[in-house]
Amino acid sequence: MNLSMSLLPALLLALASTARAADAATVCVYDPAGRTGFMYKMAESWAVNAQSWGASVELRPYTDEATAVNDFTAGSCDGVMASGVRIQRYNVAAYTVEAVGGVPDYALLKPVLTALQTKSAYAPIFDAGDYETVGIWPLGAVYVMVRDRSFASIGAMSGKRIASLDYDKAGALAIQRMGGIGVAADLATLGPAFNNGELDVVFLPATAYTPFELWHGIGDKGGIITSPLLQVTYQVLVHNGKFPEGFGTKSRAYVAGDFDTAMKAIQAAEDAVPATSWITPTPAAQAELDSFSQKMRLELRDQQHSYDGRVLSLLKKARCNADPARAECAQNLE
Repeated sequence: MNLSMSLLPALLLALASTARAADAATVCVYDPAGRTGFMYKMAESWAVNAQSWGASVELRPYTDEATAVNDFTAGSCDGVMASGVRIQRYNVAAYTVEAVGGVPDYALLKPVLTALQTKSAYAPIFDAGDYETVGIWPLGAVYVMVRDRSFASIGAMSGKRIASLDYDKAGALAIQRMGGIGVAADLATLGPAFNNGELDVVFLPATAYTPFELWHGIGDKGGIITSPLLQVTYQVLVHNGKFPEGFGTKSRAYVAGDFDTAMKAIQAAEDAVPATSWITPTPAAQAELDSFSQKMRLELRDQQHSYDGRVLSLLKKARCNADPARAECAQNLE
């Protein structure tokens, strides 16, 4: 009897821990570096703060993004952290932040993501029926990287071999409209194919420069166009009903305030690219890129239904507030 009584506190503690684990929401977290990556570190801080929003969160690290999203789809996880382009089919509005040419620089990206995630007027875009987007971090600008500087304009892309990811509708359409030759690739094969000369052009953020050793492909003749093609984001998507009421609002406010944390890693990656590798487009090339981007956004909104018009309008307003002289500001197209 005395032995049984002495074990009772330990038993109760174990039962309580089991109950807490059972109640914890599981979130699949993609980071190519696993637990040591900066994305996973951001997820850990988010999970700690989630306790104050009424949720206990268990994180599951994944180094393969497709597997993380598939497990979320199958219901093995209550939430998932992955790139906006990978989970675009769940919430088109949240994905539209990544619209081609939508946000031309980081100075504009911060107020855009802050407004979207903190102003109640924009709350409806995060509700996607069975799903809710509860956070959007920046993951860096996607740049056009070329093996030859003579390719460094939209018009020069015709006939060039360009990497195409099967889940990236906007990228595939961009290649088609550029007149390029789409070459099927994934994140595991893209870097080596570019470095070995099997690809002429890739669309990647600067965070890929070091791990993919892209200096081999860029060499002395190639480079990276400084004007971003688009901004890639890291989004938190959850199954509706798996988290407490009001969780999404609090989570988005936290993520908006964590913008600078993500930017530290992004800026460090961009600083690691040699200054000689950057290509500043000529005014004519920049105007061509802006016009191309606008046509892409309109087609992806109207024909492909891959972009949300409400978000495109917000992005245009932000661009024109920052630079009223832009040609698009005199038009009423977005």
